[in-house]
Amino acid sequence: MRVSTQQLFGKGIESINDVNAQLQKTQLQMSTGKKVLTPADDPVASTRILQLNQELALNDQYQRNIDLVENSLKLEDDLLGSINDVVQRIRELTINAGNGALNGDDLKFISAEIEERLEQLAGMMNSQDASGEFVFGGFQGKEEPFQKNVSGSYTYQGDEGRRFVQIEASVNIAATENGKAVFMDLDAAKNTFFTEVNPTNQSSPPAIITTGQVIDQEVYDAFYPEDMVVQFKTGVSGVEYDILEASSGKVLSSNNPYISGAAISAEGIQFEVIGDPFPGDPLAVPPVPGDSFLIQSTEKQGVLATVEKLVYGLENFKATPEGRAVLDSLLEDTLTNLDNAETSILETRSQIGARLNTVETTKEQHLDVELLTKEVLADLQELDYAEAISNLTMQQFILESAYSTYSQVTSLSLFDRL
Repeated sequence: MRVSTQQLFGKGIESINDVNAQLQKTQLQMSTGKKVLTPADDPVASTRILQLNQELALNDQYQRNIDLVENSLKLEDDLLGSINDVVQRIRELTINAGNGALNGDDLKFISAEIEERLEQLAGMMNSQDASGEFVFGGFQGKEEPFQKNVSGSYTYQGDEGRRFVQIEASVNIAATENGKAVFMDLDAAKNTFFTEVNPTNQSSPPAIITTGQVIDQEVYDAFYPEDMVVQFKTGVSGVEYDILEASSGKVLSSNNPYISGAAISAEGIQFEVIGDPFPGDPLAVPPVPGDSFLIQSTEKQGVLATVEKLVYGLENFKATPEGRAVLDSLLEDTLTNLDNAETSILETRSQIGARLNTVETTKEQHLDVELLTKEVLADLQELDYAEAISNLTMQQFILESAYSTYSQVTSLSLFDRL
């Protein structure tokens, strides 16, 4: 068999290139610290390495989710603790107001502090997290959940949503609570009501309606659960109003002359419609004919509404036996409603505590899984430097031998024998 000069040179160069490629691969392995650089190096190990890296990435995302949930739940728990402290202070003031030796002025002093506490309470319920989201707004995190309406009463503008975050493959945990469930949907001590301004009213500035109170529970219970409408019209003596049963349109009281701020009583309840905040002011605007105000019955009463009714009752106290009886009933109902609010807050905190325990357990589990996964990954892809150095030394020796052999073989020529 003849071996041409070209074949001889080609075979030598190919051998050198193969050894050099192996040497470069070993050097790259040593620089990266990994023994599997491409899928071709070890297809089975490469597939497993890819799976383990995906598991680590997913585990890392779960860890970030857990941190998010943990921070959110801790913030909620702290806020609820502070809110509960304020509710307890209002409860103390309510008990103080039951002292029969106090007169109307004393009750107004107590009312002044309770009103300040009401603003503090609403401010806490409108707290935001680090990202600027309102904590108790449900899914409406960008909008302040507890807002004053035109009459100055607080209403809930959020929704009933709760944000869930996945912290494990099959575990989703609630990271937030909505204010409606915690602070609004509370059983009232007795049948009660709330007042609203009809949004279609035309007076400008709009007339308002006070929060009101029940002055005869027995009479109101007989009327409950009907609603009322206060309808304004033009009468003989000027602006007048009728009081109607909302469901049937039945007239409960008619042709009543309107006096701004005067008490309006019907079916055991009392409230005021104020359209002339500065009596005698020629610019003041009373309700215009066609304006209406709504009195809605309810068996639920939020904590803010409870405090608003307490403030109303203290400020409108009448120093008569009947007035004292109305106040005593109000204070009794307020204490029951505040107890219901505290119960709701404590139950929510208990649920948050249970979720925090779940989060903590899951967090530890993820850390254990991460540690084990990294150990398996290290066995598959991390380089044994002692073995690599030995291979590198051997490959360098082989490469030098290949160079030497190539040099000697390629120097052979017939011309050297002539």
